[in-house]
Amino acid sequence: MKPIFRFILLFIFLSCHSSDSEKHTANTAKGIVIGESSNLFSEVLNENREIFISLPQNYTRNIQSYPVIIVLDAEYLFEIAASIVKIKASRNEMPESIVVGIPNTTDSRYDMAMQLSYPNGDTFFGDADGKKIKDYIRFLKKELVPFLENTYRVNNHHTIIGMSPTFGPVLESFWNEPDVFDGYIVLAAELAVKTSTGKTIAERVLYAIQDKNRSKSAIYIGKAGDDLRRRPKEESLAYNELNQKLENTANPNINYKIEILKNENHYGMSISGIERGLENIYPFDRWNIPYRDFWNAKSPAKEIESFYYNLSNDYGFEIIPLEDSFYAAQTLSGTVRRLERQGRKRELKEVVELASKYYPNSPRFKKIHSYEN
Repeated sequence: MKPIFRFILLFIFLSCHSSDSEKHTANTAKGIVIGESSNLFSEVLNENREIFISLPQNYTRNIQSYPVIIVLDAEYLFEIAASIVKIKASRNEMPESIVVGIPNTTDSRYDMAMQLSYPNGDTFFGDADGKKIKDYIRFLKKELVPFLENTYRVNNHHTIIGMSPTFGPVLESFWNEPDVFDGYIVLAAELAVKTSTGKTIAERVLYAIQDKNRSKSAIYIGKAGDDLRRRPKEESLAYNELNQKLENTANPNINYKIEILKNENHYGMSISGIERGLENIYPFDRWNIPYRDFWNAKSPAKEIESFYYNLSNDYGFEIIPLEDSFYAAQTLSGTVRRLERQGRKRELKEVVELASKYYPNSPRFKKIHSYEN
């Protein structure tokens, strides 16, 4: 990870907050709030679960729906994930998203662990039997997602993040219930160990990615290089072999990245892993948004609208350009400022009208639109 990104991430991790409303953000003498907390009783799990929610900036005055990113191990990964999403979305590298954290209750983390074993019979996660993993998937699918749909403006694009041992529901869903999620991020993954089926994780991942009947999705599997020092040599070999076997056999609908992060440790890799996992779901070649081409076009508004229409079709949900961003001109507001400086009144009016359609409650565009009329 680039040093400047680490610096920005640390800054936002410590200071990020939405300017949208006091309900979702606050900066007081008592501290800084970057989200909100709700409680959801789960009949599937037969317990009350706390839910962390981080909403996009200006959520309450905007009208669009947002993709959802569900983060397991939220007591550790929620703030990290929310900060990375905020940075990447603010730089047009992914859509603004609602980040949902599921913190663990006492000892619940290993309820999500798979039953894994080495060839010699030694277990990987101790006494974990994997029996509750399907319950967690039912909780996510039948209870959490409906709760989010009834409470927030969420769309149909869902991503899930899990880290050893909570990658259990992530992989189980990828293998057996691919309709639940569109994006999968598996951190600190093991590949060479055997699952309860007798096949290794690598073998089951291979089969799933090769399946030509699967619909479009994206999966990232990452492991810290430091972990391999305490693993049999078969583990590092499994990463290389899996990539080789998939090179010409993968379903083209599945965007995958499987890698070892050489200079990272077990939990430290979560920052790089989440970042690279999101880049796999929202790759740069598709999210290289050509604002300079928009600005130089005969009709910037038409070019912007066309680009985002095609991008939305690629992902199956509406994606709209950013209203504004932190010191960035590659936004609707930045485009308006540029056209104002250039004196391009007709093009300016068209962009303001487009921006008002995307953001009808924005005081910024209301003021300009009133002035133009």
